[in-house]
Parts: sequence; structure tokens; C-alpha cells
Amino acid sequence: MVEAPVNSVLLSSSEIGNNWVDTKREWMIGFFQIISGAIFLVITSTIIGIESILAPFALVALILISRRYQIILKKKSELDFIAIASGHPWHHSEDVEDTTVYILDQTKKWISLHSDVRIATSDDPLLDRILLRNGDSEGEIVARCDTFPYIFPDVIKIINMAQALASAQNREEGAEDEFEAARERENTAEGVLDREWMDTEEGALEFEPGALLRAFKQSKGGDGKEKTEP
Repeated sequence: MVEAPVNSVLLSSSEIGNNWVDTKREWMIGFFQIISGAIFLVITSTIIGIESILAPFALVALILISRRYQIILKKKSELDFIAIASGHPWHHSEDVEDTTVYILDQTKKWISLHSDVRIATSDDPLLDRILLRNGDSEGEIVARCDTFPYIFPDVIKIINMAQALASAQNREEGAEDEFEAARERENTAEGVLDREWMDTEEGALEFEPGALLRAFKQSKGGDGKEKTEP
């Protein structure tokens, strides 16, 4: 695991990191899997006549517990690729100066994000990696990263949540968040694409085809009238 930048902590070490994985839920899932496995073993042993299922049950339980533990560790490790400076609202420090959010790129280098950056992803067309972009999948490339953990939408969401909080803390009181305002305009832009379409029933066109042709000729500088020889 790479150490966090100076005066910052890994997001996995923050309170948000502790809440990132619902450990109780994960272990409950594991418990029900063990119960289901036990029922399956009892039914199977009855059918094929196995006298004792203690050893098979212990093996299945050990496998399921180990698997669930690995899932929890992997989920927690997703936040090892994100760090927050000491002034960020998610940091335990009382400092309010530096709110920088960092992400770890493919070369294990920390990339600091400007607070107005909002991350979107796209696949690298040549290599097996993910491109982190600003704004949308066509935006400026911010970093080139391994697929894990940036392939998970929830990880991108939490980066953008951290960015939004950093932006809000840095913004002067009463100032507008340009990114959020643009998103609001996009979401409420009803009727922008509404159009009045002409009636397409026969005879409803303003011009008959011949009149359209004459109008086109007139727009090219002609008078639209054909001359006939006497």
C-alpha cells in the first residue's frame, strides 16, 4: 500500500472509510451462506448415505468465511487509492486550509485534483487501463489508472463527493457552484428540444414541389420562369 501524500491521509483511514464497508451486512451474508451449505450437505448425505458431515461442513464453513473476509478487505482497499488533505471536511483535523483530493495513478504517483474537477471515466483504446477525465468521457485526461478500483462506479462517485465538499469549503459564502448550477440547468431545461412539426398530410405543405423548385431557383438569383422559344 502506497503512503498518502504529506499532510494527508488515505480515505480508507478516515471515518468515511470505516463506513465504506457494511461489515455487519457482509458477515450476515456469510452466515446465511454457511446455513445454506449445511442444509445442502444434510440433504446430500441423506441421499448418498454419508454417516458424518462434520468434516465437509467444517471445510465449507472455512471456505465461505475466508471468502467473505477477502471481500471485506478488497472493499476496504478500494479507498487506498484516494487521499484527502488535512483541511478536507472528511479529514479528522481541524485545519481548513488545504482541501485537496488525491488519486493514485497507474505509476503509483499521487495526482492532486483541482476542486472544480469532476471525474468521469473512459476506456483506454490501446491498453488495459482506465482514463480519468474531467467532466465527461470526452473531457481532458486527468490521470491514467489501472482498472481497479476505478472500474467501480461507487468509487468514482465517492471521489466526486469528496471534490464537491472540497469545492464547497473553498467557495466564498453566497457564491454559486458553477458545476452544480450547470447540472441544474441541464436537468431543468425542459422544452428546449420541443419543436412544432408541420402537418404531413397530403396537401398540407405550404409549397407544392414545383413551387419549392422555383423558390430554390430564385434564391440562386434566377426568376424561376422558364423561357420558351417563340
